[in-house]
Amino acid sequence: MNRGFPSNCGCGGRITKFTSSTQDNPGRPFFRSETRGEDHLFKWVEEAMLEELEDALPKIEVHESEITKIKTEIEDLMEVTLNNKIEIQKNKVVIKCLVVYACIVSVVAFGAYVLY
Repeated sequence: MNRGFPSNCGCGGRITKFTSSTQDNPGRPFFRSETRGEDHLFKWVEEAMLEELEDALPKIEVHESEITKIKTEIEDLMEVTLNNKIEIQKNKVVIKCLVVYACIVSVVAFGAYVLY
């Protein structure tokens, strides 16, 4: 039997949505094969909806798990990015110090060259 919203009957016939007009189920929607009979599909809409939800819940749980994992990875990457930015700032300071040192050494060396 088809789970969820039926697309066709076991006989291959089309499925149509109807509304019950019986005294026991007034206004209750159902799916039925256009070919009536005991061997043909009949399903209440709320039963089909429940089956759709039951089938969807495990998929949703998998997606929730994947989303949680991705969020954790993003947080880890943000921390790495922050650490990299801090390291870049430190390296900029070191480079500036080295440039100043190289300039001082050049001036001292040039001065020593001029004196000799």
